[in-house]
Amino acid sequence: MEFEIKEKENVLEYSKNVTSFFNDKTALEVTINGDLENSKKTYIKVKTKLNSKKYFEEIPVHGTDGFYIADFNGDGKKDFKIVCFYMGCGLASMNVRVIYFFQKENKEFTKISFDDMMDGNRIERDLNGDGNFEIITMTLQDHLNHNYWLFNVYNFVNGNLVCLNEKVNYPIMVQYLFRDNYKISEKLSRKEMKKYQLKKPEALLIDK
Repeated sequence: MEFEIKEKENVLEYSKNVTSFFNDKTALEVTINGDLENSKKTYIKVKTKLNSKKYFEEIPVHGTDGFYIADFNGDGKKDFKIVCFYMGCGLASMNVRVIYFFQKENKEFTKISFDDMMDGNRIERDLNGDGNFEIITMTLQDHLNHNYWLFNVYNFVNGNLVCLNEKVNYPIMVQYLFRDNYKISEKLSRKEMKKYQLKKPEALLIDK
């Protein structure tokens, strides 16, 4: 789902109105006010029938793209996700800020955001079949003068992001090559891969 975009007085405004977002069919309105001169002033405003709250987030305004809705943690309430691209060159073009809003009671949200690398949107997967979809992150990892894509796995549990690597036999590492490659590397053991696991995603922020 895409945002509607307006520009006025050095501010880019991204807006999205979702009718019937909540279980009682009421709407959700999300607005990103991006200050083009000072990214520290950029905020995401989440407005519902009951309340309105601003979440300040230093994000790349020009690269804001992608609004995704799902019940990511399987609690019967819809959540949403925003992906913002840092607009770099080469591999740096894959650097993104991922922002999740997990719905709480009374139509409020817990915001969890972190740095990641992706080309487009990475879909969450329920790897262990418990209904709580796993969040998979990707970073570039050096090992013995070779670069690897390092994948870690997390769940949203009780307002926090919890590492699930041990339960699903992660992390995994895929060698970076100048061609498509989806095979788990055999150049190091799964035990060696665990030395590189990240208990938390990079630059993690939680706003409850």
